[in-house]
Amino acid sequence: MLNVRDVKDRLNARQRVVVVIMDIMLLLELCLCMYYGSAKAENLTIFFLKVYLPALLVTVITARIFIRRFRTNETVAEAEAA
Repeated sequence: MLNVRDVKDRLNARQRVVVVIMDIMLLLELCLCMYYGSAKAENLTIFFLKVYLPALLVTVITARIFIRRFRTNETVAEAEAA
């Protein structure tokens, strides 16, 4: 059975900050899209899909780039070994 103490932390402090910022950005984007979309309730779905999905993709891709950029030598070596 997998013991929690056997698993090493896979993200360093800088990478964790990126993940937290990404989460906050996604929540903010979601709230703003729902707020502005509610002004035109008949077009809420179309507005949401047009605005939120591209914003979500940009946020997630940018976060992944920063997470990879902030890797330490240990995490790079582990990624290459796997």
